[in-house]
Amino acid sequence: MVLSGVIAAVVAITLKPLAAQEKRYAVLKAGFGLPFGAYGVNLEYRYNRFGSYVGVGYMKPQYYREITINSSFNSAVGIKYYFFKPEDGWRPIIGIHAGWLNNYYQNSIGNTSYQSTVYGLAGICGFELCESIVSLEMSLVVDPGFAVLHPETHPSYSGKVYLTPCIGVGVNLYALRHLILDNNKNNKIENADPSDFSNNNSTGNKTDENNAFNKILLQKIATDCNDTLSFRTVKTLVRDKQEKLLAGKQIAEDAYLFVRFLQNKAITGQTLQVTYIDSSIKNIEVFVIKTSKPDQNIQTLTKLVATENIIEGSIYQTTQGKITIFYYGNERNEISIRLNDLIMVEKNKTKNSQLYYDEILICLVAEN
Repeated sequence: MVLSGVIAAVVAITLKPLAAQEKRYAVLKAGFGLPFGAYGVNLEYRYNRFGSYVGVGYMKPQYYREITINSSFNSAVGIKYYFFKPEDGWRPIIGIHAGWLNNYYQNSIGNTSYQSTVYGLAGICGFELCESIVSLEMSLVVDPGFAVLHPETHPSYSGKVYLTPCIGVGVNLYALRHLILDNNKNNKIENADPSDFSNNNSTGNKTDENNAFNKILLQKIATDCNDTLSFRTVKTLVRDKQEKLLAGKQIAEDAYLFVRFLQNKAITGQTLQVTYIDSSIKNIEVFVIKTSKPDQNIQTLTKLVATENIIEGSIYQTTQGKITIFYYGNERNEISIRLNDLIMVEKNKTKNSQLYYDEILICLVAEN
């Protein structure tokens, strides 16, 4: 019952592709079937599309009329090949299983002494539903009956094909480790005091701490934006009628977020800079425009905002939040923007109309 509940929960997970998936996997699974030694666990290591596993488990006693088939502790190894890519969401599998196959009894054996626990070779076919951390595998192990160890101790076993369904729920240990590390980094970022790292001209140990902290932040933004040193997709910052720099991003089907830099020093000269919107220093303005007009998109709205034309739609002004500017320090003044815990109220509305966003990224923008 517990296993079925876990399986149902995993099936309910929305499978989503990964922007940048690792080639290596170390998947710890729990389940039922030959790769798990009956009821047990296995550990599988994968690289690209090939995987190998080792499993251990327990088969409880079985009763056939007046015959008792003894329980056993079992082990198995195997290799697999995975079709498709992890980001496809599901992957067909074929493989070879070596190890525990069966605990059996047949009428033709009668009271003859025999070995009920069978080890040998079998084939695997099935599929895996994969998510970034959790996966569900359902497969069928085909035991041809003749590829067994010590066949003389297993009378009446050969000459028959045995089909065993297998099901297992797995956790990708690499992805779980990255999730934990990312959460630790996020906690450091969220709990940090901006005054501790807003000035990069410090000396001594403080500079070393700042550099280490900056490296964590830059690595995080590079990961979240799927950025690499060899290729970057750089979007353009535009200037409005007041010569203020403006960045925009579509954040929902009918919602568009804009960041306006009221002072140019807010984006250059430092590796990173943190600004609180509700502080007395107003370097940055953040607002959201919600419009249902079918001809509107981020490009057309950016032009309207830059030229201060009248915009049909609801405008939400930010009253609280934190903005972190990641400055890449090159000639093009490339930046990425991370906004956290934004609270917005609708402009010119008497009723209490609010929006909340826990995190928004605007990746890799620069002025031409």
